[in-house]
Amino acid sequence: MKKFTLLFAAFLLIAGCSQKKTLTANLEGNWYVYKLIQDNIDKTATAPYSDTIKNYSVSFTSDGKFIEQNIWGPDTVLLPGTWEFQDANEKLALTDTVYKKRVYTIFNLEGNHVELRRNGQNRYLRKF
Repeated sequence: MKKFTLLFAAFLLIAGCSQKKTLTANLEGNWYVYKLIQDNIDKTATAPYSDTIKNYSVSFTSDGKFIEQNIWGPDTVLLPGTWEFQDANEKLALTDTVYKKRVYTIFNLEGNHVELRRNGQNRYLRKF
């Protein structure tokens, strides 16, 4: 019984590492928000959300770093930070000096699409 428990634990560890590598590869790259839902209402085309969405992008690297970019006319604001998966790779935590720590629940992180949920807001992102 002890051998079975040990083998099962090792299998779970290997499966978790494999899933994390796949998710990291899928997350890596440059993303933009194409749809924003706030409290079950589509805010994608509603100001000021629409202005924020069209000027926002985020880039993730495989070494756990990200850069959020907002372009406002002639000004560009860059916010660097770190990211990590949490809760069995079901959540994405972003940590930076301005917002401190933001944790999103991840849905459908496959290829060039991801949905991130936090505090009644659903952000749908695609890779450039």
